[in-house]
Amino acid sequence: MNRSLKTITAVFVLAAFIFSLLPAASFASGSQSNVTISVSPTELTQAGSVTVSITINNTNSATVRPTDTPAPTTAPPTDTPATPTPTAAPTHTPAPTATPEPTHTPPPAETRPPQTEEPTHEPSTPEPKPTDGEMSSGNYGVSVFSAARSSRYASVSASTYYNGEYSNITISNSYGVAFQTAGVIIPAGTSKTFTATMNVTDQMIGVDLPFTVTWYEGATPVSRTVTCKISRRSASPYLSVTRTATPVNASEGTEVTINYTFTNTGAVTLVNISLVDRNVAGTNRAIFSIASLEPGASREFVYTLTMGQSTIVSSPIVTFRAQGGSTELVNKVPTLTIGLIQSQLTKEIVKSDPTPEGVSFTIYLTNNGNQKLSSLMVTDELGAQLTSKPFSLAVGETKVIEYFVDNPTAVRYVVFNIVGEDYNGTEFRDNTSSYVVRPYIDFSLLGLSFTAVTASSLNQDNMIKIVFNVENTGSLEFFNLIVKEQSLGYELHKWPNLPVGASDKVEVEVNIGEVRDLVFILEAEDSSGNVHQHEAYVNAESIDVSGLVPTQNPADSDGEIGLAEEDPALGKKLDGIITSTGQKLMHWFRILGIIAACAALVMVILGIVEIIVRRNRRSRQS
Repeated sequence: MNRSLKTITAVFVLAAFIFSLLPAASFASGSQSNVTISVSPTELTQAGSVTVSITINNTNSATVRPTDTPAPTTAPPTDTPATPTPTAAPTHTPAPTATPEPTHTPPPAETRPPQTEEPTHEPSTPEPKPTDGEMSSGNYGVSVFSAARSSRYASVSASTYYNGEYSNITISNSYGVAFQTAGVIIPAGTSKTFTATMNVTDQMIGVDLPFTVTWYEGATPVSRTVTCKISRRSASPYLSVTRTATPVNASEGTEVTINYTFTNTGAVTLVNISLVDRNVAGTNRAIFSIASLEPGASREFVYTLTMGQSTIVSSPIVTFRAQGGSTELVNKVPTLTIGLIQSQLTKEIVKSDPTPEGVSFTIYLTNNGNQKLSSLMVTDELGAQLTSKPFSLAVGETKVIEYFVDNPTAVRYVVFNIVGEDYNGTEFRDNTSSYVVRPYIDFSLLGLSFTAVTASSLNQDNMIKIVFNVENTGSLEFFNLIVKEQSLGYELHKWPNLPVGASDKVEVEVNIGEVRDLVFILEAEDSSGNVHQHEAYVNAESIDVSGLVPTQNPADSDGEIGLAEEDPALGKKLDGIITSTGQKLMHWFRILGIIAACAALVMVILGIVEIIVRRNRRSRQS
């Protein structure tokens, strides 16, 4: 009898445990839904507004809700296992009360659910425990049933007692239509309709308009997409034109594929259809034309654009006529910007002073383009990598790289090459200028003296003679020594080399063009090719002509009249003075002549006046 009761009790507890799992399974299979959409009005002659209605029908059954399950926040009692009321005991099974359960004995620790406090109705005096290897029917029933109830409580807590309702409802679309769904819950077996106003453009008439409806069933998201179409009212001619570009962002030289689709969404046949997209094709002539297009028919054209050096704004204009009509209709397609990808790096290189070990470089790379650059690697002209792994640069971001070049045995021209990918995965390449790294020279061992002095004053032809002195005062030889004047720029003299301790003097005649201060520059190379500069300054003074004309002729040793020291340019200077004086005298003579002529004219006028006066007097006397 006890063995039968144990078996019946175990079956009963197992059935109760399975029943505790049924609600979650029932609701998971009941997620079928019915979402419908409608618009009013369903036809438009031209752009306007319509009312969109979306109905969501919750098809979950309302009869499977576990309303009898205790709230998950309440800990199950452990003293007396209550019989679950939703499941009736089999009629052929004796009632569980036939075997009294020792309500005073707690279940084993591994199956007992956690409690925050002890129930107040639990007996304070426990019954004796059974001996080892022995378990009463009451103890067996309590242990199994407690474990089943613990599992059921955990299952209910995890599913949060989902009752089949729809929550977190959203309706998304690309037409700017906003539905009020916040906080709305649709219980199982009911439905809800959401309405909103949609502004319809000409391009939206006659095409499918999708709406996506999303909600949650418990913790499970569900999504449905429904579409509606607004027809063109009868006898209204209309042409819908759509345009796409691939890619919509491209670098210079990239080919962009532009698709134009023409759809007759009106009720009459359209003829003489043409499309002009001036910014894309660079012309006002039609790039596509269609002789006729029946109602509901579509045609597609492809145009290939090679990206130039600027962003392109596609703004097509389509003209057409209704068959049998004479009025030209115009359709302006919304603009589409095809952006120019500008992959550009700003490169700043800081080179340190040379040391016996070598030269260090600090490289600053800044993305000053309009897109992210990725998979970037930097190498020198010998192929050595400057970074251990590829890196990316967002727009405006800067990467700093330190690099050291060992002291070379010969002159080296260092170049940094950058390779990566742009926005479209196209290879990006760039490089820096070259930087000279020479074998190390101790500059303290170099010494060079350079001076310039005037050998003769500046003459009337602006020629002056300069003497240059150079001397190697250091312990290293110099090469390719060149003297230039700062303003003139060209080479005045050159020494192929200047050994240690050597010196040289050279006189050079220079035409400086005018009286000014002269700056002479000496450039000299050391054995590593480093160029060193030295400067010398000279003030060029003009010749005072008055000092060349004596005020008194001195007597020579023979008592004869002496002559001024011969000067080849003296005659020319004196001729200039005489010419200038003669020109001044001629000027004054002309002024005097004008004055004399004026005086003579005045005298003539006075004489005429006198004659007239005398005649008048004679006439009066007679």
